[in-house]
Amino acid sequence: MSRPHVLVAEDDRVVSLLIARSLEGVGAQITTVYDGVEAFEVGLTTDFNLVLLDQVMPGLLGVEVLQRWIDDGRIMPVIMVSALTAEEDIVRCLELGAVDFIRKPFSVRELLARVKVHLRAQGFEPEI
Repeated sequence: MSRPHVLVAEDDRVVSLLIARSLEGVGAQITTVYDGVEAFEVGLTTDFNLVLLDQVMPGLLGVEVLQRWIDDGRIMPVIMVSALTAEEDIVRCLELGAVDFIRKPFSVRELLARVKVHLRAQGFEPEI
C-alpha cells in the first residue's frame, strides 16, 4: 500500500516542523502550509488521507477552512489542533465535521497515537 499523505496546516513553523518530522517517522508523506488560505487552496486540489489543521492561523481560521472545504464538497478527515480550550470551540469543530480535536500544548506521543488511529481506519498500517 502507498504511504498516507498528510496535510499539516500550522502557522508556527517550529510546531509544524515537529509535527512533520514525527509523522514522517511513522511513514507518512507530508505537505506543510503555514496559513489558512494556503491550506484551503491546497485542500481543493490535493487528496489527503488526513489533515492536521490549526484553528488559529493567518488568512483563515481552521474552522473557516473546514467549512469552505465542506461547502465545496471536499471531505477529508481533519484533526483540529488548537490552543483554544473553550468547549464551544471544540464542539463546533467536531459538529462541523472534524474527526478529532487535539489541544495545544500536546504531547507528540498522543498526537501520533491519534494519527495512527485515523490512518488505520483507512487501511494504512503506520510504522511504529
